[in-house]
Amino acid sequence: MNYWITTLIKLSIIVFGISIGFAREKKLTRTNYEFLLILLVAGAGELLEWLMAQYYNHNFVYYHVFRPLFYSLITLALAPHLGRMKRSFRLSIIFVWIAAYFNARYLQPPEDSLNTVIISLTCLLHILAVLFYVARLFDKYSWNETIYQHSFWIAIGILLHSISSFLTLGLHNFLGADGQKMVTYVLIVSEWLYYGSFVLNFSLQKEASPE
Repeated sequence: MNYWITTLIKLSIIVFGISIGFAREKKLTRTNYEFLLILLVAGAGELLEWLMAQYYNHNFVYYHVFRPLFYSLITLALAPHLGRMKRSFRLSIIFVWIAAYFNARYLQPPEDSLNTVIISLTCLLHILAVLFYVARLFDKYSWNETIYQHSFWIAIGILLHSISSFLTLGLHNFLGADGQKMVTYVLIVSEWLYYGSFVLNFSLQKEASPE
């Protein structure tokens, strides 16, 4: 699968999601609006990732910076809805940045290494945060409120993407060339589904309930 084509599809999904988000801005809850802003940052980041890959032959530096950044933004959006765990997840942002610094300094230098340690760490933390978030949604709201007035579908997208990223990174180095190619395809599709979850979530929103 051509890298340019897959990136173009991904950017198209992001642009579509941003367009729907701003078109339905008045129907978005505060959390959904924060995710709309996160999608804007993601679009700029994905474009930067592609440009770095084209001009520098690798984009390791991008992942060393943007992975902790995206973790911070997503966690800040979810944290107010995590009950007693919100303080712990907010503090985890500091831990992730410290871990990212030491990982880049001593374990996986950005000049020649992908920060798989930090990617795996943030994936695990996102899985936990989303599970807490979804559990609290179903505890506090009805099914209709959950899927039409909150960030349920985005949370599911984050969950699926985090699980696939964690598993593909774990398997990649143990597979042959064909297996690695298949794992890459899985990751590409999971990214499309992840950004597609923003499109779905913004499209389904009804009048916002106070958060």
